[in-house]
Amino acid sequence: MAARVELRRFTLERYKCYGRPVEVDLAPLTILVGPNNAGKTALAQGVSLLAGGLAGAEGDAREPLPLTSCGIRHGQSFEDFVTGRAPRGLRLSVTLEDGGDEVWLSAAIANVVAPGHPSERQISDWALRSGQGNIVAERRRFGGAPVYSIDVSEESPDIRAVTWRGLLPERPDTLAEWLAPQAAALKTWAAGVRHLRCPRRLVSSPFPGTGPTPASIGPDGHDAPLLLAANDSLRRSVRDWYRRTFGVGIDLVAQGAYLDLVAGSTNGGPAVRIEQAGRGLSHALPVVVTALSARDAGAGVDIIEHPEAELHPAAHAGIAELLLEHLAGAARPLIIETHSEMILLRARRWVAEGRLPAEHVLVYWIHEESGRGSALEKIRIEEDGRMETWPEGVFIENYEEILAIRRAARNRDEA
Repeated sequence: MAARVELRRFTLERYKCYGRPVEVDLAPLTILVGPNNAGKTALAQGVSLLAGGLAGAEGDAREPLPLTSCGIRHGQSFEDFVTGRAPRGLRLSVTLEDGGDEVWLSAAIANVVAPGHPSERQISDWALRSGQGNIVAERRRFGGAPVYSIDVSEESPDIRAVTWRGLLPERPDTLAEWLAPQAAALKTWAAGVRHLRCPRRLVSSPFPGTGPTPASIGPDGHDAPLLLAANDSLRRSVRDWYRRTFGVGIDLVAQGAYLDLVAGSTNGGPAVRIEQAGRGLSHALPVVVTALSARDAGAGVDIIEHPEAELHPAAHAGIAELLLEHLAGAARPLIIETHSEMILLRARRWVAEGRLPAEHVLVYWIHEESGRGSALEKIRIEEDGRMETWPEGVFIENYEEILAIRRAARNRDEA
């Protein structure tokens, strides 16, 4: 299988606030909206959790799901991943595609507690389906050696011990040999996942002007200035965007062996370090760097929590335009968690104006159902920019305020 793989969908069950199975199809732009504490962040971080299990590199590789992956701390213990901290654990799956060849992997992870022994996370059942065939592995018993019943397509079932590295069998197990092409594709995708959380925090100025180029800006955008220092083209693009959007020039200024990232008015006003120029300017920088570097980042996923955070509502349109202009397509879908009505409106406008195919955008309304946990409603945008459906309570605050103002004005006129 080629290295260029695309994430099509993922499924979570008994994961945090999602007790029931939720399946998330992805478009080049997937927007998560909903009230606070509804489960948007948990859903977005589910992708990073999956990536950590497939990469099997951070922390203890014997753990099917690492507590930290893509720089995101998912919990203090495995039980924090699981709805109601249930001992039977959680289930997750991922579907990737490469040139029409679909790879689907599903795994259930249980937390096993035996008297006199520390708790242990064990894969209770596991399945992989691809054009090469199907494999199903079911744990025969918990505790002791990890013995599984293995059913490989067109072969007789087999009982054997399997050693796992994350969510994948580890060599020299014959399963690992059989799965080598699929495992390579899954790991390539996992390595390409970038997650930008909120709030964000830049490296303090001044910072060393020499040193290794960071592999990424990090989950909180900490190393965004270092990446600008190492990439002249990216620095020019970022500087141009700030001028257009904020009327502010940002640049790197040498101070001996150190660099300062400064911001100054384009009309010749004094330059100051960016963190002193307003929280919004520094908070936006990692978002801008992520968007402008997406098309060169290869296969994977970009996840951005609240790209509009710390910005005046008037600047939300600029952020929306930035994200829409630099969508990388199906090979690197963008998942946004947002409270900004403008981002959704601008996406609808692009669809209506023919600048973005309607099928390139999906919206998920995430809400809590009484006694049943969080739930999703998938909403498509029609070709004329209208929403396929519009659940009650989505971005109605402005409309209700306008109605209230009109009622108050009418009451005064009638008094």
